[in-house]
Amino acid sequence: MSQPKRTSSVILLSLSLALAACGSSSTSGTGRTDTTTGGQPVQASQPVADTQALFERHVTPVPYRGMQPIDPAQLRPPVPDAPETLPLHTQATAPTRTVRVYYSDPLPASSPYRDGGSFHAVMLRNLLGQYDNVQVISRPISQYVAGDAASSLRTFYIGTVFDEALPASFLSDVRAGAPVSWIGYNVWELGSGLSGLGLGYVGLHTAVNTADIAAAYSNVAYKGYTYRKYATQQEMVELTADPARTETLATASNAAGSRIPYLVRSGNFYYVADNPFQYITTTDRYLVLADSLHRMLGDTQTATCRKQAILRLEDLSSINDPQALRDTLDVIQTLKIPFAMTVIPETWYDGVKYPWTANGAQLLQVYRALTLGGVAIQHGTTHNYHGLSRLGAVQGDGNSGDEWEFWDKENGVPLPTLTPAATTARLQTGRNILLGLGIQPRMWTTPHYEADTGLYPALTGVYPRVIERRMYSADGVRAGQFFPYPVKDAYGTLVVPENLGNVQVGYGTDAVLEAAEANRNLDCAYASVFVHPYLLESGYTGADRLTKATLTKLLTDIQAKGFTFVSPLDVTTRTLQ
Repeated sequence: MSQPKRTSSVILLSLSLALAACGSSSTSGTGRTDTTTGGQPVQASQPVADTQALFERHVTPVPYRGMQPIDPAQLRPPVPDAPETLPLHTQATAPTRTVRVYYSDPLPASSPYRDGGSFHAVMLRNLLGQYDNVQVISRPISQYVAGDAASSLRTFYIGTVFDEALPASFLSDVRAGAPVSWIGYNVWELGSGLSGLGLGYVGLHTAVNTADIAAAYSNVAYKGYTYRKYATQQEMVELTADPARTETLATASNAAGSRIPYLVRSGNFYYVADNPFQYITTTDRYLVLADSLHRMLGDTQTATCRKQAILRLEDLSSINDPQALRDTLDVIQTLKIPFAMTVIPETWYDGVKYPWTANGAQLLQVYRALTLGGVAIQHGTTHNYHGLSRLGAVQGDGNSGDEWEFWDKENGVPLPTLTPAATTARLQTGRNILLGLGIQPRMWTTPHYEADTGLYPALTGVYPRVIERRMYSADGVRAGQFFPYPVKDAYGTLVVPENLGNVQVGYGTDAVLEAAEANRNLDCAYASVFVHPYLLESGYTGADRLTKATLTKLLTDIQAKGFTFVSPLDVTTRTLQ
């Protein structure tokens, strides 16, 4: 039996280090008042992004004992290799639009923590990648040039360094009415310009200890749903908003029921009262910002979108009991819904290789899935460390499906032998295995959603379309991001969303459906979920066990929320008209 997975490490930087960097609590003369609760800002938490645990409790079942080799006559003929030709974006034409993203100047290398500004700019750039004709220019705020905001479709500023000095030309352009979206710190530096917008700065609410966190402004109401911030050190800027001159699009509330503006608009100006790129989850206020980008950019076509759902079957391997996949496909066939499946080309268990041809009944179920219209997705090559050199080789290669493949998770470092060229070759090896079995992989999913960020361009070179969450890095920060809609990300890849998570211990079907509900009222909404078929094995007794009935209910409940299941091959970015 394989061992339970290690929990992914999330580094929470020392708050005391942040306080030392923030300076005293006296007013700065820029229009800022003292913080209203909790003391100084919680800067140290800022780099943390996606907090969703997806694979830590995943354990690959032992090999199916009833394996019998496939009759060679039942094998599908090999598929010739050819590049994917399906479009990655809509075929509409429109002029290129320029959007600028400015972020706090990175702290000195000697700083005890990273503020995360340049990393969060990458996250915002990725979200803006939902449009194929939007060009994003990203720079530190010190490089702002007078007039840039006025000449662009929209300019974003992400304030992650408390009380940093902002260029006078930027502040002047904001006061003059340039289309600007301001996220997080330093809005007080607008001084009297805030009152000109119908806004007033009250203070910064911080929550550091357990009692403060429980009482914090951690609920955000938007479009009929209450999004919840991750329960950790947090903060919220409080502004007053004149209802005659502004529009409050989302409100934050605390445990006492007090409500303050969270997302507010005044003419061309939008303000977001915290940094929504911190500690994101499937039901987090991150979705409020992601959705509001449509409005900020003047997208008038969202009413034509339909709510789309995506089902992905995960970790199909040659050691699985075919009964589980058969039951899963029975449900899909009855519901007549499109789906996709990640297939591990070469499976290893306890150091033994199990070729697909050794488990004929399971391979025939994969063939059945293809006949039903299932989209095959290459899921690594071995989904373990086979053939890869790691620090401390005594750790072994691990079992396929349990381990990572393109990142040394145990040591938290890149795998030394996986250069971009070696990565391309490894992908092609796995691809050739599937093609030789008559299975044409159309997309890619990185094992456990994690690779060395320097390898993603090589993955894109083989598969320009993927379905996953991804890792990104900037200024010493490395973290993950998920998307509520398809985007062309910083690596130039079309990333089809996975935004609901998966059924697992501690995150059952109710949690998946709650995530679907959190997306239901958003523009151009998606509900993308993945399921491990082994949860339907007759002998499986885990708390996350599924049956035909419970899987059917999960899928039909998603449909009942207004979502229509689609093939991930039909998903593209959009054109901003």
